Amino acid sequence: MAKKIYVGVDLGGTNVCAGLVDSEGTILARDERPTLARVSAEAPLNQICDTISQAVLNGGMTMADISGIGIGSPGPLDAKRGLIMRAGNLPHWYNFPLVAKVKERLGPYTCVQNDATVSAFGEWWMGAGKGLSDFFVLTLGTGIGGGAVSQGKLLTGFNDNACEFGHTSIDMNGVQCWCGQRGCIESYASANGIVRMANEALTNEHIESSLAEFRTKPDELSSKMIFDAAMAGDKFAEDMFRQAGYYLGCALVNALNILNFEVCAIGGKMARAGDLIFEPARKALYERGFQSYVNQVKIVPAEIPDDAAILGAARLVIEQGEAS
Repeated sequence: MAKKIYVGVDLGGTNVCAGLVDSEGTILARDERPTLARVSAEAPLNQICDTISQAVLNGGMTMADISGIGIGSPGPLDAKRGLIMRAGNLPHWYNFPLVAKVKERLGPYTCVQNDATVSAFGEWWMGAGKGLSDFFVLTLGTGIGGGAVSQGKLLTGFNDNACEFGHTSIDMNGVQCWCGQRGCIESYASANGIVRMANEALTNEHIESSLAEFRTKPDELSSKMIFDAAMAGDKFAEDMFRQAGYYLGCALVNALNILNFEVCAIGGKMARAGDLIFEPARKALYERGFQSYVNQVKIVPAEIPDDAAILGAARLVIEQGEAS
């Protein structure tokens, strides 16, 4: 009997990636392209459908071979109705009927869930969370997402918006966030957050850095530039990542107190900074968490950071079953 094939989609504010996945968690083919999130409401939808179609073509298949499509999307969202309610990285989508539109264009059964939630599902299925009962995942990208498996079950909440970790406030008088709150960890430890902090710090003319040229053109500074400078040994850029990592660890104490997870896996492009992020995050967690057990908790790199959301979105279809 032939294996059933699914499509898992990782929809980010910057890029959208689709992969063909079989029921054993093997990715057979993929495609990736820019999201075009800020162009219009239809532009990212077109990119999603084109990316799915190309991934299917790359796998030598047609849509008739696909048993279902799972999408991991930024939230808040309503998974039951297939709506993206409001996403900071997709500014033209407000109560956007993503599931209905993708199904209408492509045909197979389609479902959606929070992108960080499906990343947690994927890491739990095939990566750092294998065999664990209580597991937490952070994705550090344009924004910050969180997802959890609690007592062996995916934690979604009553309306599918559990673990919005990026909007955990670490300073009630802090930076204004797009969500309406102040001091969200996303404003400090995401790609956008580290750019914001670097631009703010560079107003101090006494700081020496290869990034000093951006004092007069802050809109041109990117997280990749800061990352490249840090990897080249720029002390200012390194300090930006260390500061982001410590903030992250402070916020993780809140998550640990609520979820009591055994392992937190961190993935996403920002996590590629390695120990510049991980060591200060661990330091903050171990300094500020309950001393009676915090040393039993591990912060580790995600094992499948590039594939977790694809795998988790596909697994979501498998778990939900196929619609007629």
